[in-house]
Amino acid sequence: MSDTPGSEPSSPKDHYAREKARRAAVAPVDDDAMAAARREYQAMLDLNAAKGRGGRPKKQPAPRKSDDAPDAGDFDEE
Repeated sequence: MSDTPGSEPSSPKDHYAREKARRAAVAPVDDDAMAAARREYQAMLDLNAAKGRGGRPKKQPAPRKSDDAPDAGDFDEE
């Protein structure tokens, strides 16, 4: 069996097996570069996740007034 396309027709399964073996034999060249890029991207995502989501801040309830302090309407002006 030869690897030239015109020599003899082969089944799709044979072609799949040959192509899978060929690609497994060739190691990716930029494997280290991709791993470094993934680590850098994950670090960027982690940094942005720590900041919070942003947007409009939630309303804070007004502090409760103590009973000792007089209100503005409690003064008697005589």
